Amino acid sequence: MYQGVSQPLTIVLTRPSGIVAFTAIIGNPLQEYPLGVDTDSEQCYTVDEIRRCSFDNKEVGEMKMRWLLLAVSLVCLLVLTPAAVLSQRQQLDLGCGTATIDGNVRPGEWANAATVPIYGETANEVSSSQVELGTAYFMNDDQSLFVGVVFDDSGDHVPDDLVYAEIALAVGFEDEPAGKPAAWVDCTWEAASCNAPEDEGVLFGNSDGAPGSLVDSQYFGHFAAPHESCDDSPAFQGVAYRGRPRGGGAHAEMSVSLETSPLNNPDPELGDCFDLRWVSFGIEGQDAAGAGYGAHAGWPFEPVDWEPYTGDCTILCLNPCQVEEEFVPEPGTIMLLGSGLAGLAGYATLRWRTRE
Repeated sequence: MYQGVSQPLTIVLTRPSGIVAFTAIIGNPLQEYPLGVDTDSEQCYTVDEIRRCSFDNKEVGEMKMRWLLLAVSLVCLLVLTPAAVLSQRQQLDLGCGTATIDGNVRPGEWANAATVPIYGETANEVSSSQVELGTAYFMNDDQSLFVGVVFDDSGDHVPDDLVYAEIALAVGFEDEPAGKPAAWVDCTWEAASCNAPEDEGVLFGNSDGAPGSLVDSQYFGHFAAPHESCDDSPAFQGVAYRGRPRGGGAHAEMSVSLETSPLNNPDPELGDCFDLRWVSFGIEGQDAAGAGYGAHAGWPFEPVDWEPYTGDCTILCLNPCQVEEEFVPEPGTIMLLGSGLAGLAGYATLRWRTRE
């Protein structure tokens, strides 16, 4: 009596995003053959009044090969799955561009920027729902990151004739420690406390005064784990900012040097990524009668560093800003794709032959 015993085949593939394990059971179902039957010929025999021929065994062999081809094909194609598909956090791939920091977010100038909506509240109402109040823009060139905000005041929360205005923009980021890109996207402040802060935190721009003569200033402050603002103002450089009223709304623009500012570890040439913890915008002011007005908005809507700490960081990936060359697949990629497609073709052929 011949017995075919199923054996497990396990293929384990290591990839940057983790381990992909694919297991297939490949083998014969338990078969019985009378003594003396040559299962490699087409000799027929009778078992339990059922006439069988040895091509049954060949069909089992083809089924075994069919499943083997399917398993190997799927593994080859899985290798080509981008790691980003497995990520659950939002990622913004920045466009390439350069902005003039003049407090005017021009559509043509920011055409290549990645965007997110900004949500928030006004000075006279607080809403638990997501009220969209404007748009934040992000792009970079080979030297700087550019952040722009347009608050269009479609709800007419701020009058058009302010005699005094204050327009602020804050960008929370993390990019420490140097040389460890994985830590730049873990949504965790690197410093354990404000006693020994790392060079990451919030970049803040402010413009205030009469609408025709606003004074622009910039600040930087550290943050520490888990959500502690260090309330400091260390010396820094490499940041420019300007915010200006536009009717009842406002525009704000900030440039951040990727070489000399506190945000100096990600390399645009490498397309490095880092965490945007939040971007926050606010406008406040007074009209001629002395009445005060204001609106505040930000991204994400759920707070990351304030109670109840329900928000999540957004991954910003810099654009290398290089002229795109014609794509030529690497030999390894061609072999994997070819092996996968050839295996699937072989699987389909064997399956069709078995049905016949």
